Amino acid sequence: MEPYFFPALWEQRRICIARTLYEHHIHSVLEVGCGEGNVLSFLVSQSPNDEHPITRLCGIDINNAALDLAYERLQPNDDDKRDLRVDPLSVQLFHGDASVPVPDLSVDAVVCTEVIEHVDEHVGAPALTHAVLGGYNPLLAVFTTPNAEFNVNFPGLAYGTPDARFRDDDHKFEWTREQFRSWAEGAADKYGYTVEIRGIGLSMRNPIAGFDSYGGCTQMAVFTRNAVDSTTHSDVVTGSPPRLYASTEYPVFTQPQLSSIALQKLVRKFALDICNTQHAFQLDDLWDILEIKQQFKRCRALEKWLDTQATYSASQSSGLYTVNT
Repeated sequence: MEPYFFPALWEQRRICIARTLYEHHIHSVLEVGCGEGNVLSFLVSQSPNDEHPITRLCGIDINNAALDLAYERLQPNDDDKRDLRVDPLSVQLFHGDASVPVPDLSVDAVVCTEVIEHVDEHVGAPALTHAVLGGYNPLLAVFTTPNAEFNVNFPGLAYGTPDARFRDDDHKFEWTREQFRSWAEGAADKYGYTVEIRGIGLSMRNPIAGFDSYGGCTQMAVFTRNAVDSTTHSDVVTGSPPRLYASTEYPVFTQPQLSSIALQKLVRKFALDICNTQHAFQLDDLWDILEIKQQFKRCRALEKWLDTQATYSASQSSGLYTVNT
């Protein structure tokens, strides 16, 4: 019986990628080999850390049809147009070879998920690695690829036998954990990064005894740029760089802030509504309200404002606020 991933493996991958970006306070992201925009659209949702929002998303792919679908998927929907976000978000899609860097494109992070196994191991993989780490030289880079050893859990792949198959007919190779680590550590050393290897896909409903001894179904390398990088990147890049294919700007809240009195009335209204049902409120209860976010922009600003208002009392032990009448 094949493993039944829960959540689905693709969702586990996207969650791990997003959490990694959020942990590193990334503001701009490029996905090389973005395909139909599944990962980028996952990142459109606002970061849980409002102090470090993602405000720019870029994607590169060589397939026009995939980029058309990505463009459609990344368009602001009715909710985006109604519930205006606090921070701007721009989206740019580029058409071309992902192994050739886009000139003058600077981003905090580059994501390459389930792509490297689709290029030639000895030519395409080094070129893609150089484009990401040597060309863009981001603060953070995330690569994911299948873990070949986990294929033993898929009977149809006949792993370890002469009839062994890859997970996808388009895969040119699939690395074992040792091969992946060797590539990642070599790339980190060459381009001036520290790398951490993680496993994805360990959450499932029907785990086979000992399945985890093979590692995660997907393996992920997280490259963090060293503070001082004295490495010279002499690789020669050939080919035409990708060109801008389409761009989108998400609507953003730009109205002037309410007057002091109007702001007090707004917050008091929502605070009383919450207290009518649970007698007290937490900071997050107010912060979850869009009108509040649009006025204060940052949760820390709301907290400071509440501390200056005699209308509210806060309990340091419980973190609960009450409305003084």
